[in-house]
Amino acid sequence: MFLHERIYQINERLKVLENTLDIVIWGAGIHTCKLLELTDMLSYSITDIVDISKNKKGNPFFGFTIKNPEEITWDHVDAVVISVPGKEMQITDMLLEEWGFQGRIITLYEGNETTPFYLLYDEKGSSIQFLGDYDNWESAYRECAGYGDSNIINTAIASVEKVLSGEAAWERDGFLFYEPKYNYSICASVLKCAVQNGNRSVRILDIGGSLGSTYFQNKDYLTDIDKLEWVVAEQDAFVQYGKQHLEDGSLRFISSSDRYVEYSSFDIVLMSGSIQYINEYAEIISKILEAKPRYIILDRIAIGDRRRICKEIVPEKIYKSSYPIRIFSENDITYFFSPDYKIVEKDTSSVNDKTLYFADGQADYRYYVLRLVEDERDEYEKKI
Repeated sequence: MFLHERIYQINERLKVLENTLDIVIWGAGIHTCKLLELTDMLSYSITDIVDISKNKKGNPFFGFTIKNPEEITWDHVDAVVISVPGKEMQITDMLLEEWGFQGRIITLYEGNETTPFYLLYDEKGSSIQFLGDYDNWESAYRECAGYGDSNIINTAIASVEKVLSGEAAWERDGFLFYEPKYNYSICASVLKCAVQNGNRSVRILDIGGSLGSTYFQNKDYLTDIDKLEWVVAEQDAFVQYGKQHLEDGSLRFISSSDRYVEYSSFDIVLMSGSIQYINEYAEIISKILEAKPRYIILDRIAIGDRRRICKEIVPEKIYKSSYPIRIFSENDITYFFSPDYKIVEKDTSSVNDKTLYFADGQADYRYYVLRLVEDERDEYEKKI
């Protein structure tokens, strides 16, 4: 749902206040600021704004002086607009039971809606947007250009060529960066693995790694590793370009449809901002479990309170396209890889991606490191 759609819904709810003379708004926070700024609320007969916070009492607020509930003569109030999302039932009970209020109570959200309206995406904005709550992947896919969109491939090629020519330091998702910025979370995990290998070598399988974005971003930081092999598994158009123009002694490309076990063993399987865009993610996970890497790193993976399928829209300033995305829960991560792997590290994403807001929840980008339980057990037995 877009911001303008939610504003329309709120304005429709407020229409019952026409010809109402004495209206109180409950809540003197940022939500009420946005309510007065973006909706028709100020066109109605507001007499007071109340808040239960003692610290706010007496402060000016949009031309009003904030009052506590006990200062209001509730039998003279015709309607209350509750402007505190997530607390509407609690405040309604307070109005009815503590203050004996008998007028109209206006709530702005349904029971499962928890996100303040002003955090929803503005259709006129230029940022990446995440829309919908689709029943299945196919429904979302029908409305998207998809990862096979030539805009994405062409933008990725143009970006990596600028990195190779020295015009940019690195790129991510086709967006160019002109100063080095290492992904320290990933680098730390790679270096730890190198130490465990006696600094002889580290083999990384980067699933959905585009044209080696993470490799080019971090390779200078990892130069002390005696032998670094970075294998990118991607769709055929990326693999074809990568084999022709990018492969060197460290970087190589394979098809994402291949069985990973055919390429010998990997120390690390990396999925950075990729698994949520793959419909056949269960097949990918099955191939990873078959390959048995020592570590699995999940970075920039969107985690919410439940699974959700959305449409991600990329603005024209990056590359105009759209594709389905699946939001996972943290329980999913444990379930997908157990009992063979356990989470040994988790954190916020190494990249400061924004929180994703939906009408009934939100999701954040996370970073996970999972370790092969069998490998950990072998190391323990060696020590004893």
